[in-house]
Amino acid sequence: MSINSETSPTETNTIATEVEGLRRLVEEQRKLIDKLSKQLTNQKERIEQLEAELRTKKKLKGKPKLSASLLNQPEEKEIKSDKRAGSAKSSKKLNFEIDEEITIEPNSIPENAKFNGYRNYDVQELIIKRHNIRFQIAEYITVEGKTVVGELPAEYQGRHYGPGLVCYVMYQHYQCRVPQPLIYEQLREWGIDISTGQVNRLLNEEHQIFEQEQHQVLKAGLETAIYIHTDDTGARHNGKNGYCTVIGNEDFAYFHSSDSKSRENFLKILQAGEERYVLNEEAKVYLENYQLPQKQLSEISDSDEPLATTKEEWHEHLLSSGIKNIKTVRVLTEAALLGGLNIVGRSEALRIISDGAGQFNVMQHGLCWVHIERGLRKLEGDNKQERENIIEMQGLLWNYYQELKQYQQQPNREFSLSLQSKFDEIFGRCYIRHGLLNGVLNQIRNHKIELLQVLDCPEFPLHNNAAETDIREYVTRRKISGGTRSELGRKARDTFVGLKKTCRKLGISFWNYLTSRLHGDEQVLSLSDVIRAKAAAKIPAPT
Repeated sequence: MSINSETSPTETNTIATEVEGLRRLVEEQRKLIDKLSKQLTNQKERIEQLEAELRTKKKLKGKPKLSASLLNQPEEKEIKSDKRAGSAKSSKKLNFEIDEEITIEPNSIPENAKFNGYRNYDVQELIIKRHNIRFQIAEYITVEGKTVVGELPAEYQGRHYGPGLVCYVMYQHYQCRVPQPLIYEQLREWGIDISTGQVNRLLNEEHQIFEQEQHQVLKAGLETAIYIHTDDTGARHNGKNGYCTVIGNEDFAYFHSSDSKSRENFLKILQAGEERYVLNEEAKVYLENYQLPQKQLSEISDSDEPLATTKEEWHEHLLSSGIKNIKTVRVLTEAALLGGLNIVGRSEALRIISDGAGQFNVMQHGLCWVHIERGLRKLEGDNKQERENIIEMQGLLWNYYQELKQYQQQPNREFSLSLQSKFDEIFGRCYIRHGLLNGVLNQIRNHKIELLQVLDCPEFPLHNNAAETDIREYVTRRKISGGTRSELGRKARDTFVGLKKTCRKLGISFWNYLTSRLHGDEQVLSLSDVIRAKAAAKIPAPT
């Protein structure tokens, strides 16, 4: 509404009154909106509080609200290409092997036509069909009455399913994660006379060769490892909660399922199926960290030789020494298992990186920076100043992490000393009136040695993502097929998942590996030998 020279004073007052009324209305609406916004925020916080109390009473775990970690993102964003990753076409002729060649002539050839050669048109085809074999084994009877019988090929002896069929079943289940019922249905549709029980036996039984090789993989991996990563996850077995632990590095992976995820269980896994309880110097160093009754400890004799080779023998040994206290038994057992880890060719303790779980904190233990950063990402801040403090510390931590990555590429003593000093400078800060942030920084300071393992060993990783990638294989399989029922099934799953992962890390085709082992040939070398050869190739030649 506009006011011109012809508007009377009465109309002007009326307009001014209306404008003032609208202004007051807008102000009242703004106050109401602020009031409702605060009320909504309070109600949201109250709802979250009640939900948390409900989860606590029902013993449920809440879903953590964590933003994505920035530690492993590149400093500068790469320029995006118009084409998606992996879309570039590669030549199909480089490794094209011809299995069958068919010549095609024209339907009709004119009289004066001159032959001009052949055009090549390549087609890749896959032939899948049932192939039943009947062996007619000749039998002869000698003059002396003895029977002479022909001998089956080694790969068919003692089984009525050929190595090709067994390999396919195992590859589908362990590589492609196809459940047993779908494998059974597929085989029946192709005309294979087989039952569900037989499919289960092909997958789970008579795999001692593979189990032995998996143990050899662990031994070779520990002998040659500069470090190992580890993690665990839930693994139900026979209707009960259990756990699966993975151990590995860039060369191998080893899975082991059990009913416990204690430190004792972890140390047993490291012994690769050969339990040895030894109270040597390494065990004594471990015991120094615990205040155990000296009277009972004096009854235990020190020895570089195994005092027991089974859990039952060890407990009998402790009982004969009068040791019954639960804590003392536990600590002594852990120390003895640690002492029994005789890793061939290792002059120093094994370096282990984990997410910080207590059961993995043995030998030279290192922590994952991504996990330690979560303490900062969990903080929200009650006011602007606290939020700015959190953002500042995240930036400092991220920059320090990038410097550690640079150190891995060009390690030297001066750089190492500088990074140690900078660690104290960054994480030694104290923020006034921000107790939660100070608590996180104190936690980081307390784990300085574990977080800076990379300064002593540049090959040591800064995060435990590789272990989480390995264990994700087990999580995915658990979601598809659930848990295991029989001990043979649990052992087979651990064995073949580990062998599959190891083959992938060594650049070996899992299909070729299975085919070679089931045929009993040496087309694929022993995985433990490949691991040792790969480790030997990394050792620089003496100058």
